[in-house]
Amino acid sequence: MNSRSLLIVAGIAVVLVVLAVMTQPSQDTTAARSALLLPELPDALVDIEEVRLETAGAETVATLTRSDAGWSVVERDGYPADIAKLSEVLLALSEARSIEAKTANPDYYDRLGVEPIEAETATGIAVSMSRNGMSLPTVILGDSVGTSYRYARLADTAQSLLIDRDPELPRDTGQWLVTDIVDVRGARIQQVTITHADGETVVISKPNAEQSNFDVANVPEDRELQYPGVANVIGNALRELKLEDVRRSGEPTDPSVTTEFRTFDGLIVTLRGYADGERAWLSFQASFDAQQAVDFGTEVVDESLPDVDTGLDPRAEAEQINARVTGWEYRIPSYQYDQMTRRLEDLLKARS
Repeated sequence: MNSRSLLIVAGIAVVLVVLAVMTQPSQDTTAARSALLLPELPDALVDIEEVRLETAGAETVATLTRSDAGWSVVERDGYPADIAKLSEVLLALSEARSIEAKTANPDYYDRLGVEPIEAETATGIAVSMSRNGMSLPTVILGDSVGTSYRYARLADTAQSLLIDRDPELPRDTGQWLVTDIVDVRGARIQQVTITHADGETVVISKPNAEQSNFDVANVPEDRELQYPGVANVIGNALRELKLEDVRRSGEPTDPSVTTEFRTFDGLIVTLRGYADGERAWLSFQASFDAQQAVDFGTEVVDESLPDVDTGLDPRAEAEQINARVTGWEYRIPSYQYDQMTRRLEDLLKARS
């Protein structure tokens, strides 16, 4: 065997030794295998009142707290939290079991992503919970293994583990919020009016719901639409509209753009856009125009509205929207903001 071969063999041997040490089970291997990661959690689930998530440098991603009004996110002034997402995480942690003990040597924590969360280079995410004013053990969730497993370590213990759950834990505060803002389908929209701060106004409309494409008002004689349905994206801009972030409304200021959506059945949704550096924020307000519903033959006959179905009745729908959006400003994906704030030039080309 030549010297080059000896070096290769020696290098392989060193790697194997390192791996063996990193994954060497402790004396508690047998006890750790199949044990619940957080044995207190299953019985505590109904009493959990706060969940805090932290990343590198102990930076808080979100603090979710429970009150009589439900779960909310502290870092976003108490905006409602995504209960479904939180429930999935808590259920996964309550069911998680250790399937293999890993290293207890801090020198190798970073290879599994379970180093102390206070470290600036930490790659894991720490989950802390409390019930009835008492804290449960903090768990650091490290790297995922495949699609169903994950490395983990209780913050106050040395032993790291491989667990049989891999809960999804977003690292962006906005992803822990209820993201739905409004959902108004394009087929309902009769007219959209976009008013820019410089006075330019863009109006698109349909004479009836059966027409496929929106008409665009005030097209110059020497111009034409880029294509027949170019304005349809504006009319469909409120479909399943979701936030990226949210904040409390600040002092009243003049908006850079105001866009009004009117449906055939009388729902009106008005949004106002405010520039904030490179990002734009929107406020929303909903109302009901009975005359609009009458004009297009979609008025609601029963004025008493017993047992209103808010998915069908535009007056109740407006109230429901306002209950959700009043007092808040929203950041949405930039491409959707662009759709709602188009200028006439964005829709036109020179006449062929």
